[in-house]
Amino acid sequence: MWSNWAGNETAQITPARPVSVAALQQAVAAPQSMRAVGAGHSFTPVVSGADRIIDLSDLDVPTVLQVDGDKAWVNANARLRDLSPALSNHGVAFRNLGDINTQSLAGAVSTATHGTGRELPCLAAEITAARFVAANGDMLSTDDIPLEMAQVTLGLLGVLTEAQINVVPKYNLHRRVRLSALQDSLDTMHDNWVGNRNFEFFYIPFTGKAVEIRHELTDAPETKAPRDLDMIAVKVLKLARNAGHLSAGLRRGLLHLLTLAQSDENYVGESWQVLCSDRRIRFKEMEYHLPPETAGDVLKEIILRLERDHRDIYFPIEVRQTAGDNAALSPFQGGPRISIAIHSDADEDHERYFNAIEPLFVEAGGRPHWGKMHGLAYKELSGLYPDFDRFCALQEELDPTGKFLSPAMARLFRP
Repeated sequence: MWSNWAGNETAQITPARPVSVAALQQAVAAPQSMRAVGAGHSFTPVVSGADRIIDLSDLDVPTVLQVDGDKAWVNANARLRDLSPALSNHGVAFRNLGDINTQSLAGAVSTATHGTGRELPCLAAEITAARFVAANGDMLSTDDIPLEMAQVTLGLLGVLTEAQINVVPKYNLHRRVRLSALQDSLDTMHDNWVGNRNFEFFYIPFTGKAVEIRHELTDAPETKAPRDLDMIAVKVLKLARNAGHLSAGLRRGLLHLLTLAQSDENYVGESWQVLCSDRRIRFKEMEYHLPPETAGDVLKEIILRLERDHRDIYFPIEVRQTAGDNAALSPFQGGPRISIAIHSDADEDHERYFNAIEPLFVEAGGRPHWGKMHGLAYKELSGLYPDFDRFCALQEELDPTGKFLSPAMARLFRP
């Protein structure tokens, strides 16, 4: 009846779809446990397990409610792909975005979704005020609770309806993409984060090569975007993996041809169109956010183990950096973090690979992305966040019956 994007989380429940805030308040006030759903782009059980699911995509709230200088009130349940052009019509934009924009804003901020940029925070840190429907159906706002508690919540304090966010005048970005030797990317990654507004790279398994992506602000006019070849590249990586079952040399040959076919990109476009990509091939993902001083060594060990022990994996490894913030549940609380994301095919078993790599992340002091797969529970998480128990106490105060605490959420936020 309901499935997330990757298909690894399901629920035999038809989501309720209130069309007004009043109807939403009435629905939330009902006594059964419930979870709110966005676009289903989380890989973790943030929705499944409750008695009810509420889908807010039909809520009758304008996409953009008000723009006042560098602040905008928006419908928190609008998709990022709809919010960006709506903000652009008002002459403003998000300061930064991740490379997927199909999520709802509420889902993205509630799980601390992020882009890349050493001086650019995650989306949740851009929230300056918010309004929720509380567990009893009443309206709740950041006038009632501390802002740092309300920015990243996993839907545990209430159902987010409206958010005030920081915005900037709309802008163009100059995108440059190039193929690099992996060692060069490792040696220069910290310099590249200092020297570029946005920088990230993807390691292509079993090739020794990385794809580096840079974005810079520009006043130059827009140019024609190159053809998006990411989907084709991933299909070739899978083909090479399958060919490797017959011959390791055949796999090497196909991967070599893929790297030869990788062409540089150099174009200019409006920020949200440049930053975001269309991800059509489904996958499962684990991502941890690491202290910058440990990330390089962890990445080297991940690559070593991937290529030694997990030859069925063909998805690239993604490496980004995000500025620090103050949100209680933000993985970036207290300072910048380098994010390393590993992936597996949505239809293939991920457990052996993810279970082998996760201890490397944990031992290095990593914090997991709230919307991506991990094996941590309350005992481990409470030691990673200085304000974790403070958040749990507030959650229990606002939701004394545990309405928003599905079994999966209780495992994370209750001893």
